[in-house]
Formats: sequence, C-alpha cells, structure tokens
Amino acid sequence: MDKKTILMNFEEDEKNQVLNLYEKYNLAYNKNITIFGNDFYTPNIWRFFEENFNTDSFKVDSYGGFKDCERRMISFNNIYNSSYPIKILKIEGTSKFANLGHRDYLGAVLGLGIRRNKIGDLLLKENVCYLTVCEEIEEFLVNNLNSIGKSPCKVTVVEDNFEELVPNFKEEIILVQSLRIDSIVSKLIRASRNRAQTMIEEGMVLLDYNRVKDKSREVKNQERITIRGHGKYVLDKIIGNSKSGKFKVLVKKYT
Repeated sequence: MDKKTILMNFEEDEKNQVLNLYEKYNLAYNKNITIFGNDFYTPNIWRFFEENFNTDSFKVDSYGGFKDCERRMISFNNIYNSSYPIKILKIEGTSKFANLGHRDYLGAVLGLGIRRNKIGDLLLKENVCYLTVCEEIEEFLVNNLNSIGKSPCKVTVVEDNFEELVPNFKEEIILVQSLRIDSIVSKLIRASRNRAQTMIEEGMVLLDYNRVKDKSREVKNQERITIRGHGKYVLDKIIGNSKSGKFKVLVKKYT
C-alpha cells in the first residue's frame, strides 16, 4: 500500500501522524526491529494499521494502558512483547469539596502546554483520575501538575501491578432495522431518521473520530460513535434478531 492510498483514509490534520507511523512501519519491517509510535492515536488510526499491516510474519499491535481504551500507542514488530513507553498517573484532589469532571482534569493537563496526543484516556474513579501518558512527560507532570482548577492535587505514578481499570459504561440494547449509521443514531438519540441524517450532514456525528460522509455507512463492531450533544457510544456486538427481524444490538455509552 503506497502513501497516497493510505492518506486517502484520513483527514488533513491526521496526515502527519499517519505518515510518521508509515515511516516507522517501513523501518521496523526493513530492519527487523521493534519500533513504537511517538503518541497516542485515535481508533481510526490504530485500527487502520492493525487491519492493513498485520501479517503472519509481521506484528502490528496497540496498547493504551487500560482495557477497552480509545487512544492507544502503536507498536511495530514487537515480537518479544517489550513494554510500551507508557506511564499511568494517579491524580488525587486533596479538597473534599471539589466535584471534578473529565474536562477539569484534561484542561489542567493541557494548560501546562502538553499536546493532546501525548496523553491517552482519562478514567475517573471516586474522585480520582487515572491518566495514561507518554513516558517522556511523566516526570514533568508529576512535578508541575499541582492543581485542577482551584483544587490542589497530588500526582503519583501507578506501579505495574495496579488493578486493571476499565472505562465506565452504561449498557443498552437497541432494536434497529439495519446497521446503517443513520438508523443507529436515530435510535440512540430517540429522534426521526430525517433528524439523524441532518445531524450527519452537518458534521455532528463522528465514527471512530472521523466525520461520517455517507449516511448509509454500516457501523462495525467496536466502532465508536460520537454524537455532538448526546455523548459517545461503542457498538459492542449484535446479540441476535427480534421476532420482526430487527437487529438486537448491544451498545455501551461512556459515562
């Protein structure tokens, strides 16, 4: 697959990242060495490389620190399962009165000048935030992230033997006539198919972080659907059919 063909699958602001990964792939393949990506990548990127460059003799994999995570680092030819250059940080607010959310933690980290692709997923558990970061910025964040908004905080590195964390989901089974994106969006937002199609045309629906261009596009298992103003979902799996022939689909909503 050549560069031109690869880039046709991505938006303009993703192309530099994708080209960098393609160069790493070529180097790992030609030199028979293990190489990791420099950043955390959205599902459309890591899934593309896994689906198109994995072979019986060459391994392409991804990892983001948490089970079912969205943003992941990519590895090429990691045949010996070397550790990814990723650290998990634990951010604890020291104020008992602060009610902090995902945006608060993310804003505080980005406010230090950290680029978004240098950090992975954020998971909130009982007023504690667990954050995956590229190894290179671990020390900086531990030493410089002192508050979330006006709330003081403490940052520590989670050891390798931490209990595996998973995102918070709310599960729901929906019935749809087809797996078309407009049909699924219509059901998720409880609105008409016309309304769903209008939202798609206006760029309010993303599939694995890509703007949906074809409202008849079928959604695949494990693809993420982001609907502006309504939240983010994962199409987990098709679990059967109803008596009327509709698809019974298990959907997970991020909470």
